[in-house]
Amino acid sequence: MLSEKYAKVIRSLVHKKYRQEYNLFVAEGKKAVLDILGGGYRAVDRIFITPEITDHLEVLSQEWDDKIHPVSNKEMARISNMDTVPDILLIGYIPPPYPVWEAGFQPGIHLYLDQIQDPGNLGTILRTAEWFDVKTVGLSEGCADLVHPKVIQSSMGSFCRVKYWNGGLNSLGLEKIPLVGAGLDGVDVFQYSLPANGILVIGNEGQGISTHVKSLLTRTIKIPPYSGTVESLNAAIATAILLSEWQRQLTYK
Repeated sequence: MLSEKYAKVIRSLVHKKYRQEYNLFVAEGKKAVLDILGGGYRAVDRIFITPEITDHLEVLSQEWDDKIHPVSNKEMARISNMDTVPDILLIGYIPPPYPVWEAGFQPGIHLYLDQIQDPGNLGTILRTAEWFDVKTVGLSEGCADLVHPKVIQSSMGSFCRVKYWNGGLNSLGLEKIPLVGAGLDGVDVFQYSLPANGILVIGNEGQGISTHVKSLLTRTIKIPPYSGTVESLNAAIATAILLSEWQRQLTYK
């Protein structure tokens, strides 16, 4: 039986304020939940299922029996924020940030997102970062919330697997690692030799990289346009192209 008190907590998780207060997030739908659980995430509070979920139920029951709570479709509708009532809903604890100030930057490619505000973009970038084996992802102040429902849906579980950290770039020992920013005024990335270790900086969807962060860059790179009819690329798409080229250079040098 779903108590009204807990139902109220779940409904409140649509707001960042309450996600932070309870240290909880909500994931809805079979695809989102199975992506999270299948990727090794274990900090589950509760999993709610309706009678409609029949496939995967045996696997879920074997591992998560003590977390599973059957509910009616009516109860699920009370706690869901989706237009179509899902057959499964997960409540989990927000993944803790990676202590980059203590652990430092391990060799490889890192990513820093400077005020990426669209949660769909953020989720897609996190998924892309995992695909290209990005070691850590830094989120500046002003970025979309890591566990915004749209980030969870678009990241397909990557939000809880990618090592992320919050804050600015100051006091990170940046003299030891190149800071490469994406910008329309940069050098052609396909003509530039990217470093073995470095941080790729992606700026805000509309304004680009902020003035302060731009002052810290070692180099600015760009994806050259092949037509004169498009002003810029979506931040998530640009991130994918740049990470692909960076990994290509590291792999085939």
